[in-house]
Amino acid sequence: MSEQKKILEMIEKGLITAAEGMELLDALNVTSESAPEQTTAITGTANHKYKFLKVRVTSDNKAVNVSVNVPLRLLTTIGEIADKMTAIIPEDARRNMETKGVNISNIDFAKIIEEIINGTLDDPSIVDVEAWDEASKSMIMVKVYVD
Repeated sequence: MSEQKKILEMIEKGLITAAEGMELLDALNVTSESAPEQTTAITGTANHKYKFLKVRVTSDNKAVNVSVNVPLRLLTTIGEIADKMTAIIPEDARRNMETKGVNISNIDFAKIIEEIINGTLDDPSIVDVEAWDEASKSMIMVKVYVD
C-alpha cells in the first residue's frame, strides 16, 4: 500500500486531522522529489528505510492521547528534538518510571537519531514503557519507534 493511501486512510479513520494529513503528504512529496539522495542517507548500510519517528502516549482510560509523527528528513534540521523527547511524558509517569529503574534522561536520543538516519538501527522500537499514573488512575503507555 502506498504511503499516500495510508495517510488518507488515517484521515478517514480519524487517527489524524486533515491538516496533519496534508503536512504528511507534503513531506512525502518533498521526500520523493529528493528521493535518490535521501534514500541513501536514511537507508545506510543496514538497508533499513524508516520514514517517520513516531511518539505515542496513551492511557488505558483514554485520558491521555498524544500522537506525534516526525518525518525523518526533518531530524537533520531539528536536531534539538532529542532534548525534547522526554517533555511529552507526564511528570507522574516519569517519576514512576524512575522508581522502577527506568531513567529516560539517560537515553542517548542523539545517538538513536544518528542510527535511524544512517539506517543502522536494527529494532524500530526505541522506547516502550508502561507506568501507573496516580493522578488519572490509569496506566500510561509511552511508545517511541520508527516506521
